[in-house]
Amino acid sequence: MSDEFLLDMKNVVIDGYSDEQWHPIIKGVDLTLRRGEVLGLIGESGAGKSTLGLAAMGFARPGCRLTSGEIWFDGRDLMQASEAEKQALRGVRIAYVAQSAAAAFNPAHRL
Repeated sequence: MSDEFLLDMKNVVIDGYSDEQWHPIIKGVDLTLRRGEVLGLIGESGAGKSTLGLAAMGFARPGCRLTSGEIWFDGRDLMQASEAEKQALRGVRIAYVAQSAAAAFNPAHRL
């Protein structure tokens, strides 16, 4: 993990559960975000934007699991962090803004 990146995701794989088995739904995603940068994820409905955004916080919604890869946030390895460590970051150091809230925020302003 480079100290220059606030968020560094490498080769992230996320599985989803359906038909009584796990299937890869996001395969090998790499993403980096430097301090002060603004990042938006765009794509078709069901493309995995929300799933990837939640994974950036070390979270997988019910029916999904973070299978492999690296997720580093501010020098912390979220794939190895305990749930308590991740919860301490959420809403304080990192947050997920759902697309329905997009009209309420101006990306030019810091939150």
